Order: sequence, then C-alpha cells, then structure tokens
Amino acid sequence: MENTHITNSSTGTSAIELSGIRKTFTLSEDKNAQQVLALDGIDLSINQGEFLTIIGPSGCGKTTLLRIMASLILPDEGRVIVEGEAVSEPDIKRAMVFQTFGLFPWKTVLDNVVFPLIVRKYPAQQTREIAIQHIKQVGLEKFQNAYPHQLSGGMQQRVGLARALSTGADILLMDEPFGAIDAQTRELMQEELMRICQEEQKTVVFITHDLNEAVMLADRVLLMSRGPGQVREIISVNLPRPRTEYDVRAHQEFVRVRGHLWRELRNDLIEQRTEEMV
Repeated sequence: MENTHITNSSTGTSAIELSGIRKTFTLSEDKNAQQVLALDGIDLSINQGEFLTIIGPSGCGKTTLLRIMASLILPDEGRVIVEGEAVSEPDIKRAMVFQTFGLFPWKTVLDNVVFPLIVRKYPAQQTREIAIQHIKQVGLEKFQNAYPHQLSGGMQQRVGLARALSTGADILLMDEPFGAIDAQTRELMQEELMRICQEEQKTVVFITHDLNEAVMLADRVLLMSRGPGQVREIISVNLPRPRTEYDVRAHQEFVRVRGHLWRELRNDLIEQRTEEMV
C-alpha cells in the first residue's frame, strides 16, 4: 500500500502541523504512580480543506491526539501549529464535536446553537441570525424551539454540528461524533457532513472505529499504532467527490483501502490478544 500526502480536496496549505508530539499520563496522584506513554513522537501535517480520518486500536491515543490538536490538553513535548502560528490554548479557528452531544437540556435548539456565539461576545442580533442559518443548514429549522429531550439522537447530533458550524471555525475536530446514533441515521449524517464541509471548505479531523466510515469520508486515513500511539501509516483515499452520487462501497478504491486497513488492524488485535494470554 503506497503512502502519499496527496489529497482530493485540500489546498496544499497546512491547517494543522504537529511536530514531535509526546504525551504521558500519570495513573494517580501518588508520586510513585505508574506513568503511561500515550503518544510517542507524532509528526503530522493536515492540509486546509482536507478531511482526515483517524483509526487505530483501542487505547492508541486517538482522543488524546485530537484534544492536543484542540489545545484542550497540552503535549509534554512538541509543537502544535495552526495556520502558521504555534498555539497552546483553544481559539476560534478550531471547534470540537464530541460523541456525547453535550447539549444544555434546559435550552432550546436555538439557544444551544447561540450559546458559543454569546460566549464569544457576538452582537445579539447577529448571534440569532447565524444560529438560525446553521440550524437550517442541518435541516432542523422546524425544531429550533424544541428542547433536547424532544429530539432523537440523530437530531441532537445535528444540533451539536450546527453549534460547531455557527462558531465559524475553519477546523472541525470530531471525536466519534456518530458513534451513539443508529446505523441509518449515521449514514445520513455522514452525507450531511460531507456536503457541508465541501460547500464551506472546512478542514476536518475525524476519529472513528468504523472502517467503512473512515474510508467513506476521508481524503486520507491516518492509521495509528498500538499504544504508545504513533503514526503507523497515512493512506490516500482516491475516491471521486461528491460521494453521495454513486455506490462508494462498490468502488474498487474503497474495497482496496478498507481491505488494507482491516488487515493491519486485525494483525494488531491478534498480537494484543496473544500478549494478554501470556
């Protein structure tokens, strides 16, 4: 399998650059507590307008890596550069979308989407206009006055996506955002996300455990090694866009890339189980 950094939709300009990222966690506050190396020397460049998916065995540090990209946690070593500037705290260029919807249950859909704009001190009238625009974009205009408990899981995730889009962030960092919704809704959300990101030329970094999803969405797939997490392989996915206009899963490139990823992950799983039995 050939590794390449060519993508289908990126501009060639880096949105995020990671250099020498290392991160260690201490398992407890005890001074003699065991330390676990989560990430060990991550170097990565993500182009503007690129859709990068990240997969790897459980415990390989995927979420830790994404949180470092968002500056929600800091690396012990290495640098994070966003659009040419070194960063060490969250900013308006990056928005995080989690698997758990994170909606305020006492706020309406509109108020949930408006919230990050209020925090960023947008003018009141402008916040409402921006929020309504993105609520319409995800197809929830009829539900803007509903509360989260009145919505399905898929609809709640749409609200989370609208909230992230409303911030105007150029970079969306998504941690298994569709993992908690049913299979049919998940496919619809995948299509919706691809459409929105292509229209607005967002840069997306997307963690998933689903191989089909990883290949379906990505310009490139980053395969991480078993912990401590390292970049094992970066694979280009040369599938035409828009991918909603043909049967992606039947395409030879989809079959090729998915098959390769599964073989690599399967070997990791077998090795892991063998070590656990020893």
